Amino acid sequence: MRIQQFSWLYFLLLFSIFFGIHVAFVSGECRICRHDQMFLLLKLKNNLNVAAAKNLVSWYPNTDSCSWRGVTCDANGHVIALDLSSHSISKGFNISTTIFSLQHLQILNLANNNFYSSEIPSGFHKLGNLTYLNLSNSGFSGQIPKAMANLTQLVFLDFSHNNLSGKIPSSIGQLRQLKLLDLSMNKLNGEIPTEITTLSFLHTMNLSFNQLVGRIPENAGFRKFSNDSYLGNSGLCGFPLTAVCKDATNLAYEDDKWEYLAVEIGFVTGLGIVYWPLLFNRRWRKKYFQHIDGILSRVLN
Repeated sequence: MRIQQFSWLYFLLLFSIFFGIHVAFVSGECRICRHDQMFLLLKLKNNLNVAAAKNLVSWYPNTDSCSWRGVTCDANGHVIALDLSSHSISKGFNISTTIFSLQHLQILNLANNNFYSSEIPSGFHKLGNLTYLNLSNSGFSGQIPKAMANLTQLVFLDFSHNNLSGKIPSSIGQLRQLKLLDLSMNKLNGEIPTEITTLSFLHTMNLSFNQLVGRIPENAGFRKFSNDSYLGNSGLCGFPLTAVCKDATNLAYEDDKWEYLAVEIGFVTGLGIVYWPLLFNRRWRKKYFQHIDGILSRVLN
C-alpha cells in the first residue's frame, strides 16, 4: 500500500515538472510580455531591410518579446527601452509609425544606422516618457523639429554626426531635465539660443563643428563648458574662445573711423596730384609759377 502511494506521489511530481516545462516552452516563458507590444515589435521588424532584420533573429513569434535583443520591458510587460543601434538599418525612416505606438518608451537608441537623409519626424512628441534619445550618426537631415520641446522628461539628447541644418530651436530651453546635449558635426547655423542657458541640470554640451555665429551666451552656467564645446564654428566669439566680440558701439566707432580716414586719404591724394609734379618736374614748376605770375599781374594792374 505504501509502495502504491509512493508511486502515485512520484508520478504526480514528475507530471507537474513535465507539465511546467511544456507550458514554459509553449508560451515561450512569456510571463509578463504583452501581445500588443509583441505585435508592434514584429511589425517593426517586418518594415526593416533584410540586413537589419537578420540582426533580430531572436524576435520570433511565440517567444518572450521582453527577452528579445535590444528590448526591455517593465513589470507590466510594456516596452520601455529599445536599442537598435548599429543594426545596419539602411532605408528611410518609415518605421516611425510603429515606434511612436510604443507609448511607454523611455529609452530609444537608433545610433549608427543610415536613414538616407530622412528628416527627424515631428512625431517624437508622442513619446512623452522618453528620457534618452540617441539618433547620432544615422544620416538624418533637415531641421530639428520644434516639437522636441514636448519631450520634457529628456535627460540625454544626441543628434551628433548627421546632416542637420537650420537654427537650433529655442524650444530646447523647455527641456528642463536635460543633462547632456550633443549637436556636434552638423550644419546648424545662426546664434546659440539664450534659452539654453536656463537648463540648470545641463552638464555636458557639444555644439562643435557647425556653422554657428555670434556671441556665446554670457551665463554663469555656460562658463563650465570649455573650448571643445564650440570648436569648428569660426563665427562664434566670446568666452571661452579667444575671438573677441565687437559690440554695436565698437562697430559704430569702426564705421566712423573709416569715414574720417576716407576723407583724409582723399585730401592727401588731391594734394599729391597737384604738388608732386611741382616738386619733381622742373618744367611743370616753371610753367606753374609763370601762370601764377600772370594771374597776379592781371589782378594788381
